[in-house]
Amino acid sequence: MSFNRIAIYGHRGWVGSPVLRALAATGAPIKVLHRAGSDISSLPKGVSTAEIDLDDAGTIIPALQDIDIVLSFAARDVLLKQHTFVKAIPSTNVKLFVPSDLSFRVDAQGLRIPALKAKHEVEEAAKAAGIPTAVVLVGAFTESALAFPILGIDVPGNKIIFTGDSANQQLFYCTRNYVAAGYASIFARTPPSQLEGRAIRLSELKATGNEIAAVLKEKHGADPQKFVHSIEKADAEIEHCIKNNIPTALSWDCRKAWGTGYIEKGMGKDFWEVEGYKKATLRELLLEGKLEPYKDVPPQIKQLFDAAFH
Repeated sequence: MSFNRIAIYGHRGWVGSPVLRALAATGAPIKVLHRAGSDISSLPKGVSTAEIDLDDAGTIIPALQDIDIVLSFAARDVLLKQHTFVKAIPSTNVKLFVPSDLSFRVDAQGLRIPALKAKHEVEEAAKAAGIPTAVVLVGAFTESALAFPILGIDVPGNKIIFTGDSANQQLFYCTRNYVAAGYASIFARTPPSQLEGRAIRLSELKATGNEIAAVLKEKHGADPQKFVHSIEKADAEIEHCIKNNIPTALSWDCRKAWGTGYIEKGMGKDFWEVEGYKKATLRELLLEGKLEPYKDVPPQIKQLFDAAFH
C-alpha cells in the first residue's frame, strides 16, 4: 500500500508531538498545519508546513488540496474551532477527517461536560457535512491515570479511590508512546476508505482497582490508603462541576465510568493492534520507573484533584 498524505494540527501538543514523530518516521508525507507564531523550528526532517487561521476556512482550503487525511489534536481551549475544518474540508480533496477525541464514548451526562460536548459536536457536524470521519479511542492515558491523580490514583502518596465497583472493574489505558505508534500504524498506509466511520480502539493495558492497589503495596511495602466513593457521589460531583464550571468534571466522569464498567462499553470492539510493539506492563511502570510524567498542570488545578482523597 502507498503512503497517505497526512496533515496534522496540534503538532506541539502533549499527544500531537509524539504522533508527529511516529508518523514522520514511517516515511509518509506529513504537513503540519500551524497558527501564526507557532514554533515550527524543530520539526522532523521532511515535514512540510502551512500557516492557517482557525477562524478562517479560506486559509485552510488551499493547505489541504494535496492531503488525504487530516488529524486534529486540538487543545481543550480550541476544540470548537475544529468546526472551521468542517467548513473547509468539503472544498478540498481530503478523504478522512480524524477530530480530537482520544477517550471513550460517554453517556448523556458526560456529553454535558464542556470538553466532551465540544468533541461530540465537531464529530457530528463533520458527519452531517458528509465528511468521511474516524476517531481513535484509548480509554485513559497511563500518564494521567498513574502519574497524576485524575482517576484517583496517587502513586507517590500510596493512595487510591475506589468509585462504585472500580476495585473489581477494569481500567483500560494506554501510554502516550503506544498511542503515537498506534496512529502511525493506522494512518500511514491504510486506505482512508477502510477507516471511514470507525471508532478505532487502542488497548495497551488493563487492570482492576484491586490489581493497581496490589502493585502500590508492592512498591511501598504497605497497603495503600483506600477511599470509597459511591456512584451517587460521583454523579453529584459531576453535576456540581458542570453547574459551577469546575474543571474536575471530566475526572469525576472517568471515575464513574470506571466504577460502572462503562469505559469498556464506551470503547467499543473495533480493536487495532500495533504489530511488533512491546506493550508496557503495570509492574514496569510502577516498580521499574518506566512511568513517564504527565504534562504540567497549574498548582491550583492539582489541588482540586488532591482534594478528592477523603
